[in-house]
Amino acid sequence: MCLQGMVCVLEEGNALCIVRDQTTGRNESTNKINIIVPASTTVQELLQEVGRKYQYDSDSFELLLQRSSDSNMIVLNEHREKNIEAIGVNFESGTRNMFIITDLPGTTLRKVTTTDAGEDDMLLGASASPTAGGDYTHSSPAPPPPPIMSTSTEYTYTSAIIKPDTGYVGLVNQAMTCYLNSLLQALYMTPEFRNALYKWEFDGTEQEEAKSIPYQLQKLFLLLQTSAKSAVETTELTRSFGWHSNEAWQQHDIQELCRVMFDALEQKVTLECRQAKKNPSATKMKLSKMIDYVKCLDCSTEKSREDTFLDIPLPVRPFGSTVAYGSVEEALRAFVQPETLDGNNQYFCEKCNKKCDAHKGLKFSKFPYLLTLHLKRFDFDYQTLHRIKLNDKVVFPDLLNLNSFILTAASSKEDSEPVTEDMIVKNDDSSTTDSGSALDDESCQGTDTTILTQDIDYQEDDEGIDMSNGPNHHENEKNRRHTLQRGPYMYELFSIMIHSGSASGGHYYAYIKDFKSKEWFCFNDQTVSRITKDDIQKTYGGGPLKGYYSGAYSSSTNAYMLMYRQIDKTRNCDALSAEEFPPHIKNLLLKIQQKEESDRLLLEKEMDMCKLKVYFRHPTTNTVTYIKLPCENQTILREVTFIAYKILKLEDVIPLDRCRLVNYDHLQDTIECSFEGREEDPIGDILYILRSNFKYDLLLETRREDQNFEVYRIGGVAIKVFVVNVETEEVDGPTIVRGNLSQTVKEFKGTLAKVLNLNADTLKIIFVANSCDEDPEKPYVISKLHKIIDRFEHIITLHLVLPDLDKETLDKLVIPPLVVDVNHNGSSDCSPKSCENCDTLGVEESDGSAAGTTARDNSPQLLGDAEDEGMGATGHSDQSASEDSSLTDSDRTIVGDAPDECLAQLSSPSDSPPGSDQQNVSSPEEGNTNTYHSFAKEPSGATENWDDEEADTYNTASRASNYYFRATPYKEDSHKMLKVLVDKRMILGTLKKDLETYVGVPLEYFKIYRLYSNQQEYECARLTETLSTFRDDEKLTVRLGRALRKGEHRGKVYQLLLNAKEPSKFLCDWILGKGMLVGDAKREILEELKRKYSINISYDRCRLRKKSWKNPGKVYLDTQKFEDISLFANWEMFLQELPGPEPATSSIQLLLFVRQWCPSTLELKPFDEVLLDGTTISELKEKISALSGIPVENLELAKGQSSFPCDMSVLGIHTELDWAPQTVTVDSWPFNIYEDGHVILYRDSREEVKQLTSEERKEIANKEGCRMGKLSSTVSTYSPRKERALKIYLDSSPKKHDDIDVD
Repeated sequence: MCLQGMVCVLEEGNALCIVRDQTTGRNESTNKINIIVPASTTVQELLQEVGRKYQYDSDSFELLLQRSSDSNMIVLNEHREKNIEAIGVNFESGTRNMFIITDLPGTTLRKVTTTDAGEDDMLLGASASPTAGGDYTHSSPAPPPPPIMSTSTEYTYTSAIIKPDTGYVGLVNQAMTCYLNSLLQALYMTPEFRNALYKWEFDGTEQEEAKSIPYQLQKLFLLLQTSAKSAVETTELTRSFGWHSNEAWQQHDIQELCRVMFDALEQKVTLECRQAKKNPSATKMKLSKMIDYVKCLDCSTEKSREDTFLDIPLPVRPFGSTVAYGSVEEALRAFVQPETLDGNNQYFCEKCNKKCDAHKGLKFSKFPYLLTLHLKRFDFDYQTLHRIKLNDKVVFPDLLNLNSFILTAASSKEDSEPVTEDMIVKNDDSSTTDSGSALDDESCQGTDTTILTQDIDYQEDDEGIDMSNGPNHHENEKNRRHTLQRGPYMYELFSIMIHSGSASGGHYYAYIKDFKSKEWFCFNDQTVSRITKDDIQKTYGGGPLKGYYSGAYSSSTNAYMLMYRQIDKTRNCDALSAEEFPPHIKNLLLKIQQKEESDRLLLEKEMDMCKLKVYFRHPTTNTVTYIKLPCENQTILREVTFIAYKILKLEDVIPLDRCRLVNYDHLQDTIECSFEGREEDPIGDILYILRSNFKYDLLLETRREDQNFEVYRIGGVAIKVFVVNVETEEVDGPTIVRGNLSQTVKEFKGTLAKVLNLNADTLKIIFVANSCDEDPEKPYVISKLHKIIDRFEHIITLHLVLPDLDKETLDKLVIPPLVVDVNHNGSSDCSPKSCENCDTLGVEESDGSAAGTTARDNSPQLLGDAEDEGMGATGHSDQSASEDSSLTDSDRTIVGDAPDECLAQLSSPSDSPPGSDQQNVSSPEEGNTNTYHSFAKEPSGATENWDDEEADTYNTASRASNYYFRATPYKEDSHKMLKVLVDKRMILGTLKKDLETYVGVPLEYFKIYRLYSNQQEYECARLTETLSTFRDDEKLTVRLGRALRKGEHRGKVYQLLLNAKEPSKFLCDWILGKGMLVGDAKREILEELKRKYSINISYDRCRLRKKSWKNPGKVYLDTQKFEDISLFANWEMFLQELPGPEPATSSIQLLLFVRQWCPSTLELKPFDEVLLDGTTISELKEKISALSGIPVENLELAKGQSSFPCDMSVLGIHTELDWAPQTVTVDSWPFNIYEDGHVILYRDSREEVKQLTSEERKEIANKEGCRMGKLSSTVSTYSPRKERALKIYLDSSPKKHDDIDVD
């Protein structure tokens, strides 16, 4: 090339080309190369260079370009004369152009020898290399070895571009059914099994089809062979197993499935063939026979029995060894290696009439046509006590010679005779199968099992697996030579079941060979791809050592089950093609195709349908309902409106012309947009417009006769509007108003005025105000409106469920009614005469009048600061009780109440002096109460039930702050409710005081409960905490019952019944306060039990004691205070009745339960108590001796186990307890007793234990099991999820007929 040409090349742009080889005979070592080419390069030149790099003839392959601009694939062979820039190669910096080499249809790929680099190398750039960034070497690579498979199994970039057309269909994983999919694909790829299954004909009814396993398997195989889908479902097959959807989430072992499924298949096919008088053959090809024998080494007499088997389980390691077998052949030899019975394990030979040394082992009498080898990789580590997976390397050959494992030539015949009775005992010196050819044959000589030092240099794609061929190549060569020798048991590998994971879980997939094309494929659930010989070698296992734990190797992906087919020209066959199908299979295929076509048409119809959710607000009842309306996408809006109108049955309610469909947000209760002028548009097009806001619900909107529909545009916003009345300092709302971002402020004012029925000229939009400050020139930040809004920022809404106040409930709980001091709080605007219809909520007046007033008896209220302009300290003008508000009376009625009902209100003259007790709380016309708190001084004569310390805290926390409170009663599902707007800075004690009037009882006698996220309630008991943790619109529950004061804790009292079946019985809830005497608390509890439950217990013959879960603990003396005794929330305590006066006099004494064990009768006597002044064992024995009459020297003690009453089976008491503790004190090991309530068992050492027969022991064990089960039935214990055995239910009923299950 001339200098001028070189300069031109350097000046033009260059493109980075990444070429990947996807041809059939590619060399994996040069799968990908990078080439940098100038823009002037032609397609022909690029083809030649790519061919030179890969040693291919440029006319024998097809080069594809994935164009980055539109992702289309361009065949470059069709544009040889064009420039590469013209066909779409991108020359921008950093851009990679992806090329793929594939086989040229109708042409065989031809390989050529490359020449030395010449001038063309300079033209194409010097950076061409077989790998990214590597140096290119011009020497020809060594020709690759002939692969068993054709293409790579790696999921490369090209796999995402072009999915290889393997011609095979995958199986959908239902959840954890990879083990099932792998086995099914292996059986499907077995031509003999598939053909035998196709020849079987189902002649049952349509109802029986779903339960027939062979029919569903036949149907699934037919889908795998003929379906155009990439994967098919297995649900119908698993349904025939009797499995439900939860079975899909159970992990199982593939070998277990193979065994269970073939047993079930054999039973089902045999039964149906027997009924139809046919010969079952599908399951016989996997059955083989082995002999379990014992051979006397003295007389050579051999006893044996013949068994059939489905697979051969091969241990990966010998028992107790850390070195694995090197190959499958070595594991097979170890499998038939006999065990020598000698020493104490000698065999009794009937012929010798003595115990003799013997060989015990297994030997094969017949191998199946389809041989399955199970590599037992799952083991148990006795050091760590964990299940482990053995990932050791075990080599397996492509060709397996098993002729040397068969006993005699006669047994190698295809139809070997079964073992008869006269063959059971043989005396044949020549029958030395334990040392036969299986141990001597050259073809089966052992491979070295020593773990060799691993090579440090592993390939990047080896994934830590040993890729060395090891002995496998040698074994294959020997087996190939043996194919030329006489012997029928030659097998070729065709399926490898692979497990990836650990002993606790993992994933199965299969490598399977196509017998016709000799190609290998990876069947991994839905995915089917080609694999290489290297991929198979990776499944041997092994690889780099991890250096920890018993798994040993870093790779956990290896072969788990191997399937071989016998090489027999008379039996080997290809799978039936569609033209060769039997008539019943052709009919089944036609049936499947017809169903698929009907399903396709139904799916297309469903795809053309839309499901609408249409809401409707009834114009008379104001209730909101909705319907689900399916319709076609092409249905016009007018027709959809008519259909919804008909379904809702509105013919007699409102005319159709006063209804329309609009886009609706149910959560916000707002209309999102309307569809003016689109009545003739298809509903599908309308829904497509709504995709931007993801709100597709519709509302059938109605209008009055004199009203027009409003226009709502897409892009509007829902605005919460609050109306503030500056004069009365009231805030109403929120009201949801729909606004549009394109509206001006003036237009939005008009919208607000229309919705709120206000005058737009007087509105000031801050939130929304319907009157302004007295001084219109005053800046907003110092105006009264700003103060109100600033205060309202902390307002939250609470919904309270109020309790019922029937007289019976109040009497039962001993709750006095609320007494309102009307004279103290000011005159009432609601006189008895005007309140005839008022609900008094259980409120009584101190002067005996019947007026129901809402008031606080001890909390003076100030409605604002003294500095509030023009308002004085009261915060009200003379018009505060007037009807200035523009809201109508109907807007102010209580929800669910009749319009003429009124709520008892407390008001006061507006000219009350600052700081007086007579302050206005709310206007008498409203059904609610507005309150601002500012406690300036304590009320005189107030009745306060709080402790002094609590009251001080309560008043201090509330002082010098204005807190808003407004309550509105309403009803919901016949329950009395209260909607409260309250400042969240208010403390709980103040809130309860404000709620007194509405609850109807003093605040000490009701409690407020919140709801946890798990729907559990908890009491709000900390009265000095603010409401800052409460959520807006939170629902609270008010319950009757005395609230806790400072230092008080609520708990539970149980009765301790020592010798009852249930020793703990709940009595009542109780409140204990700090400083209370135990004797006083006991007296009050006894009085309550006598009054409520008629339980009469003497004060002097009972005690209170601590309860720790189920165990009785420390005894509380009557003179102790609950100041020295710690109290906690939700405490628990026992009330124990005594046979006499309390024996304990000091808190340092130790009170223990003792119980005698009688070994001669296997009985436990009732509980007794002993009181110890010290902690010595000698004192304990003396007290027990005095109680039982057993001499001290004959007493044996043991501490009771587990929780009270320390119950255990009588069969274990005498032997499982420590009856001879080596200790002198009870506070040392093994007793470790430091507190009252422990259980000590004692026995008389002179008493012999009762001797039981096996029947008596079994009977007692059953009785004790039932008794202990009942005792523990109330105890909730955690039980981890257990592994479930794999079962196939032949009647598809997992619950009724488990006796015929196959498991």
